[in-house]
Amino acid sequence: MIPRLKKQYDNKIVVDLIKEFSLKNKFMAPRITKVVLNMGLGQNGNDKKILENCVEDMSLICGQKPVITKFKKSISNFKTRKGTPAGVKVTLRRNKMYEFVDRLINIALPRIKDFQGLSVNGFDNFGNYTFGIIEHIIFPEINFDKVDRIRGMDITLCTTGHNKKISYALLKAMNFPFKRTKNKKEINWGIMAKTSSIQRNLKRIKLAKKFLRKREALKKIIKNKKLPLTERFEAQLKLAKIPRNSARTRIRNRCEITGRPHGFYRKLRISRIALRELASSGKIPGMTKSSW
Repeated sequence: MIPRLKKQYDNKIVVDLIKEFSLKNKFMAPRITKVVLNMGLGQNGNDKKILENCVEDMSLICGQKPVITKFKKSISNFKTRKGTPAGVKVTLRRNKMYEFVDRLINIALPRIKDFQGLSVNGFDNFGNYTFGIIEHIIFPEINFDKVDRIRGMDITLCTTGHNKKISYALLKAMNFPFKRTKNKKEINWGIMAKTSSIQRNLKRIKLAKKFLRKREALKKIIKNKKLPLTERFEAQLKLAKIPRNSARTRIRNRCEITGRPHGFYRKLRISRIALRELASSGKIPGMTKSSW
């Protein structure tokens, strides 16, 4: 039996996303590939009863047996020992994934006390979304009377959306309850510079072009040692009267896409973050992600 959310995605959501982002076909539309649930045990990993309870709770929530994760390093400050259980993890795909997401949106999240919506800041640069749940008892599969302790968990939704904006549109179309922004402006995805800083820099570029010839002519007079000192001094005073922001040194190298001043590539005229996003979405031919 095909899950309800998958039918909704195939029939309606894909069509809306193709129109919104001007995609060529349905295969280019973003989709959820897997959902990963992680529940940490903390310092109680050595207790077999607690571990068994966590495994049981997670299997009830997901309908799938979880994997026990273990510590890779021994850290004395955190009281962790290599090889001891760290938590339990479940990876859901295909129909089970859609069924879980449907239950999460419509049943589990509305049961959270004083729920105001999910944060928009949970997206990474590759379009994956992560959020945390403080109480696992929000899931109806868990019997409150049999619970020994209330635990939290992390839920990660991996998508094929190559950036935050596309992934946000996908999850919003699936009725994910995100927090409402105070302003009706477009959500700032954390990579754009301040608009005022970008406009100030553009003003300086215009001033530099306007006074370029005048500044060069006055500098020639100042540097010419054959001319009398009075003439050179007058040229120096005239140069001082010209606006400071007309000097080329006052112009800041900023990314053409985001306006970011740091990590700037002069040849490409973009920042490292913009380059990474363009490369990961396949918009720069010949550039591949290195791994070692």
